[in-house]
Amino acid sequence: MIKTILWGAAALIGVIVLAFVLVGRERSWELIAGSPDQGQYDFAAAQRSATPNDALACSPGLCAKPDFILEPVDDEPAAAIATLVQKLLASDKLARRVDDGSNPAIARLVAYSATMRFPDVIHLEARPLADGRTGLLAYSAAQLGKSDFGVNRARLQALFDIK
Repeated sequence: MIKTILWGAAALIGVIVLAFVLVGRERSWELIAGSPDQGQYDFAAAQRSATPNDALACSPGLCAKPDFILEPVDDEPAAAIATLVQKLLASDKLARRVDDGSNPAIARLVAYSATMRFPDVIHLEARPLADGRTGLLAYSAAQLGKSDFGVNRARLQALFDIK
């Protein structure tokens, strides 16, 4: 009886692993949990994940309770976002842009973990400030799980060169 249950469990695990291999890890997670791209993050509402698997950063006064502050930049908003997107795509070969690019001051990307391909969504936004500079906003969150072991925070720190 116990052998039958163990063989059944092993067969089920084998089928799941085979499905992940045949369908692909990214697509498998999408079939299980839905698209990681749920639209642009609303920085004004600043809804955070209920679990510690996200990170929020912004220039002073642009969002509530950020994990860290981003210095404003001298670039125009579109140029600032283009630079950040380019840097993120160059540093993470598993990342891809998912927004339609219709607003050049906003970008949305999905990055995947190396082994299991767990999806994280990165939201970037740039806004003109009263002093002529550009304020930056960034939010990175895991779609699955309760903890990301600090990956989203580390991603934003690397993107903005914060130690």
